[in-house]
Amino acid sequence: METKQQAPFIDIKDLSHIYTDTENNEVLALDKVNLAIRPGEFVAVIGTNGSGKSTLARHLNALLLPSEGTVKIQGMDTLDETKLWEIRQNVGMVFQNPDNQIVAAVVEEDVAFGPENIGVPPDEIRQRVEDALKAVGMTEYRTRAPHLLSGGQKQRVAIAGTLALGSNCIVLDEPTAMLDPQGRKEIVGTVRKLNKEKHITVVYITHNMVEAIHADRVVVMKKGRILFQGTPQEVFSRVEELEELGLEAPLAAKVAFELRKTGMKLPQGIITNEDLAQALA
Repeated sequence: METKQQAPFIDIKDLSHIYTDTENNEVLALDKVNLAIRPGEFVAVIGTNGSGKSTLARHLNALLLPSEGTVKIQGMDTLDETKLWEIRQNVGMVFQNPDNQIVAAVVEEDVAFGPENIGVPPDEIRQRVEDALKAVGMTEYRTRAPHLLSGGQKQRVAIAGTLALGSNCIVLDEPTAMLDPQGRKEIVGTVRKLNKEKHITVVYITHNMVEAIHADRVVVMKKGRILFQGTPQEVFSRVEELEELGLEAPLAAKVAFELRKTGMKLPQGIITNEDLAQALA
């Protein structure tokens, strides 16, 4: 449990972000957000479109900078230009469309692209590429052309690229939105494995509640603010509040909620089909 005493990996204080839209109006995308994420923690951020979750994601490796407030990554302020490269090496980003992140004609060259760019020696690059591909289960595809891979495999290559760069934290912004069920399963499995086995800090932006179940903590956003947060059991037990926000609670949580309304005595915190089956048995 020593992670409790560690300084936060990500420390966000009173973060506001204002941008100008196409009609020259100022839009408040983030409104005084406060959030601390511990090293090795797996945090899912959920909310409907326009809740600010993707804007928040882009602040975590200084793709966007605060209009007000601060974002610190391992104590480094994103507003400090001299720390920019170090921050971006520490926090890898994986976006919705894997095709937008692939730059090379061969998988292993794509994974090597980041380390080459920052001047890592060739022998070390080879080792990093090997380790990264192994970590995401893509070693056998190392000499393949990325365009021949499935969506899930391309996303795993994108994740390998962040690992090869030396990232201790991966921010995934709706990484399964364009994938089929098999691809979604691959990505969630890969992310969980990296978090558990390599203690990679994970920030997982999603509107898929079933994917968020696997996090240590779920943060719920609305209109640029954090509305509430807690363990998946705590958050997904608030079925009515989630539905009012336009979010679907996991099916097991909804069924348990409806059964309780009929007077059935069921324990709180039912969020998976296994939980529900056990409670009903």
